Amino acid sequence: MLQINQMFSVQLSLGEQTWESEGSSIKKAQQAVANKALTESVLPKPVQKPAKSNVNNNPGSITPTVELNGLAMKRGEPAIYRPLDPKPFPNYRANYNFRGMYNQS
Repeated sequence: MLQINQMFSVQLSLGEQTWESEGSSIKKAQQAVANKALTESVLPKPVQKPAKSNVNNNPGSITPTVELNGLAMKRGEPAIYRPLDPKPFPNYRANYNFRGMYNQS
């Protein structure tokens, strides 16, 4: 069975800056590009609020996408994720054998 490993490319624009990233799913590509934007952005970071004493408080459960969307919302700017055109696989060879189409009844 032939398994096709599809990669998704995403571009994130925030203000004048743009980033691109890839992932095996759209969600993973968005999280990767959000993480990249959080580390490379020149925009000022928001001041961290003191942690609330909440039993359900789990800081490790916030994904980079959620964190970046919250940062963009606080700044009043939209974080715009756009799927990019898929890149061709380097070892992909298309099968252009159409002879079987003419022999169907």
